[in-house]
Amino acid sequence: MQSCFHGISPVNLRQLFPNAYVFGNRDYAFVNCVCDSRRVKPGDVFVAVKGHNADGHDFIPEAVQNGAGAIVAERPTEFLLQLQEKANLPCLLVDNTRCAYVRMCQALFGNPGEKLRLIGITGTSGKTMTACLIAGVLGAGGIDTGIVSSLGCFDGLDASPIPASSLQPKRLHSWLSRMTQNECTCAVLEASSPALEKCRLEGLSLQTVCMTNVRQRHLDIHGSLEAYRKAKMKIFQYLADDGVAILNMDDPISAEAAQFLNFPMLTYGVENEADITAIPVEQYASEQTVLISAGGESLPLRTRIVGMPYVYDCLAAIAVGLRMNIPLATVIRGIETVETIPGRMERIECGQPFSVFVDFARSADELQSTLASLRETTPGRLICVFGATGKTQPSERAEAGKVLQQNADTVVLTDANPGSESPDQIVRDIQHGMNSTVDTSVYHNRRDAIVFALSQAQPGDCVLIAGKGQEKFQIINENRIRHDDREVARRWLFQNVRHMAMR
Repeated sequence: MQSCFHGISPVNLRQLFPNAYVFGNRDYAFVNCVCDSRRVKPGDVFVAVKGHNADGHDFIPEAVQNGAGAIVAERPTEFLLQLQEKANLPCLLVDNTRCAYVRMCQALFGNPGEKLRLIGITGTSGKTMTACLIAGVLGAGGIDTGIVSSLGCFDGLDASPIPASSLQPKRLHSWLSRMTQNECTCAVLEASSPALEKCRLEGLSLQTVCMTNVRQRHLDIHGSLEAYRKAKMKIFQYLADDGVAILNMDDPISAEAAQFLNFPMLTYGVENEADITAIPVEQYASEQTVLISAGGESLPLRTRIVGMPYVYDCLAAIAVGLRMNIPLATVIRGIETVETIPGRMERIECGQPFSVFVDFARSADELQSTLASLRETTPGRLICVFGATGKTQPSERAEAGKVLQQNADTVVLTDANPGSESPDQIVRDIQHGMNSTVDTSVYHNRRDAIVFALSQAQPGDCVLIAGKGQEKFQIINENRIRHDDREVARRWLFQNVRHMAMR
C-alpha cells in the first residue's frame, strides 16, 4: 500500500492565506501541520482549533515549546503578543482555523481534489448504499472511481476499512491524492453532518451533490432538527458553479430545498413527480424488480437487494449516472452488478428455511422502512434483534421501540455499542415505547440474542439483525470487543441447518 504522505511538497503559508493578518515579518514554508500541540515536531505549523471540550489557543505555549515553526490562530492571545516582542515567530490570524487546517492539508498534497470529478453525498440514511451503487454505475460507464464512505476508502487499487467518519483532513486528502496517482478521474465522498460542521469539504468543488433525505437524527450532536438541517444544507456551499444537485422529492426537507436552490437539479421519487421514478413490479425475499423511468425511457431493474429504501438509493445512483452522461441501460447494468453491500440489507444464506438479514438500521425511521419492506415478503413471523447505541436520546430509543412493537412479531432486545452507558437503562428506554402485547426477550450478550432469535425461527419466518451492520466490534465502556453479527449468524446456521431440515 502506498504511503499516506506520498506527494507532500512544501507550502508557502502566506501565499496560501493572502488575506490573513500576519505577525512577524518573515514568510514560512511548511511540510506538516497539526492541531494537537502534543504532536508538534520542530518546524510544524500549529493550528489553534477550538473544539467542543478544549480550545487550541490555550495550547499555543506548549506547541511553541515543542518547536512549532509557525502558528495559525483566530485571535491574538496574550502569549502570542509577548512572543512577538521576543522572537520573530510567524503567526497568521484567520477567520476560521478549522477551515484553514483543512485547506493546509489539501495544499500539502497538491490539491488533488482539483484533478477529480467529485460527487458528494449527504443525508440521514442511504449514503453508504448510494455511494456503492454510484461506484458500480460509474464502473459500468468506464469511469475509474475512488470512494470515501462509511465502509472505508478505495483509491482505485487498494482499500482500507477506515470509515469516512473517522477520516481526518490529512488522511482524506492523502486518499484523494492516491486516487489521482492511480488514474481515478472521479471520487465519491460521503459527508455526514459532523463532517460538514467541521469543514471537512473545505476547498473542494463538488460537481454533483446528492441529498438522500433529512430526518430527525443526531439531536445529541446538533441540539435541534433545525440545526441538523442547516448542517446538512452546508454541502451545497461546495457545489461548483456548473454543478448539479440531486434531490429526493419524496423527502419533505429535500423537496423544500429544491424550492430555493439556484442550481441545476435532477430529482427522483416514487410517490411524487420527479425526473427519475420507479414503479415496483415484483418483490420476493431474495430479489425485487422495479420499472425505472427517466427522460421518456423506461427499463426494468432487477436486484438481489430488497426493500423500498434500496429502491430510493438506486434512483439516486441512476440520477448521478445520467448526470455523468451514461446511457440508462448502462446505468441499470452497473446497479445490477452490485449484488450485496456489507451490512446493508445483507442477506445471510446458509440453506436455512427462513430469511436472515443483517442491516445497519438504527433509528426509528430506518427500522420502519426496513421492517415494512421485509413484512411484504415474509409469509411467517418477523423477528427482530435490536439494540440502541450509547449517546442517543432516550426519546429516540423509545421511538425505535414503538416501531418495533408495530412492525415486528417478536423482538429480541440486546446491546449494540452502549459505551459507558448502562445497558439496562438503554433497554428500558426502548421498552418505554413498547407495550406488553409484543413478544419481547432481553439478552444483553449480543451473540446470545442472535442465537436465540435464529433458534426461534420457523420456515417462512424472517430474522432481521439490526443496528450494527458490517461493524466488527462492540464498544462496551472503553473496550472494543470483537463481534460481527454476520459471522455469528453464519456460524450458528452452518452448525444447525441440518437439524432444521429434520424438524
